[in-house]
Amino acid sequence: MAFSGDLEHISIVDVIQLLHTSRKTGILKVQGRKGEISVAFSDGYITGASHYSRGALIGSILVEAGVIGKDALDKALLIQQQAGSERKPLIGTLLENNLADRDAAYRGLEALIELSIVEILTWKKGSFALQVDEVLACDEFRYFPEKLNEEITLPTEHVLMDALRIFDEKMRDGLLQMEEDLPETPPPPVAPEGGLTLSADDLGLGDLDSLQRKRPSFHEAIKDEPPLAHTPSQWAAEVTRRAMERLKQVTTLPETSLILLEAVAALFPRALTLVAWDKELVAERGIGITTPREQGAGPVMGFKIPLTSAFLFSFVLDKGLLFYGKSDDQALLEHLYPVIGKPAQPTVLLLPLKLGKRVVAMIYADFGGQDAEDVPTVQLESCAEFAGMAVESALLKRQTPAKPA
Repeated sequence: MAFSGDLEHISIVDVIQLLHTSRKTGILKVQGRKGEISVAFSDGYITGASHYSRGALIGSILVEAGVIGKDALDKALLIQQQAGSERKPLIGTLLENNLADRDAAYRGLEALIELSIVEILTWKKGSFALQVDEVLACDEFRYFPEKLNEEITLPTEHVLMDALRIFDEKMRDGLLQMEEDLPETPPPPVAPEGGLTLSADDLGLGDLDSLQRKRPSFHEAIKDEPPLAHTPSQWAAEVTRRAMERLKQVTTLPETSLILLEAVAALFPRALTLVAWDKELVAERGIGITTPREQGAGPVMGFKIPLTSAFLFSFVLDKGLLFYGKSDDQALLEHLYPVIGKPAQPTVLLLPLKLGKRVVAMIYADFGGQDAEDVPTVQLESCAEFAGMAVESALLKRQTPAKPA
């Protein structure tokens, strides 16, 4: 998973523009209360879409638009069925059997993509994730055959502008309605006048070099191996459940980041806390890096990663989004790996810890010398959000003046 996030914090328009400018390839899956919508990208260009509504399949769109007749659609579906595992996507089947006009089919695909984006624009709540290793030839996406690849990549900015135009027109005409808000969670404690302030001590950076280097007791989830009967998702859920129980008692940011570090280390061989400070990240404690993993968090490392050329780190800091996927970011190669060693595979996790909208730290993790695995990150993201709310509440209580008796 290259990155994931919440539509409440970043709009689908920003997500699509980021995927386009960073030339990503994969399937963007957006999950809302109504269902799942997916948009496929190839080198930053949109190549297809899949809508949760059966009425929004490309075949139905082409029939409704008069591009093909019902007989042509039925014939193409029969050809697909007879082809078995060798079947091709529907549009490819229509074109190769001269059942549809190429330009009209192309416009039909564009209409499906725009319809999918317009629907997502009405969602106030939902989550998204980019699956970078998804098989792009699956028939859930109505792609043209691979030999027509040069003709299927749609100009992303053009499609996005058309989708926004359609959205605005339908909202104006009363043909669309925004989703109602989900019930709100209880509000956090009210910040004192001037807002929540963070000192170097709050961030755990009061004096890195002189911090006491004693080994604390580490999270019990790191000691325990996952029961054989547990799936990765079940184990991740158990790890985060234990972490959240401990987070209910936190009073400081360093304590919170340590619990989050230990939760991540229960799922990854190597993990490291990086504290956001001015225009750089400062390495704090790690697990499985300078000391054996079973010994828990090692001493404060204290090296720094400048953010001037760190695209990946800067993205996580700016957007507050989890990143999980392969990366050869310059900052990793030049500033992190020379200190901790380069992992065998480039799959990494960056899990932000936020106070309000500000990312104050992040947990880096990788698989060390092991092969990368599919780690459920949704639970870790929820744990990090819980951690941020817990420590923010503790800091606000500490900074709020006591009322006179």
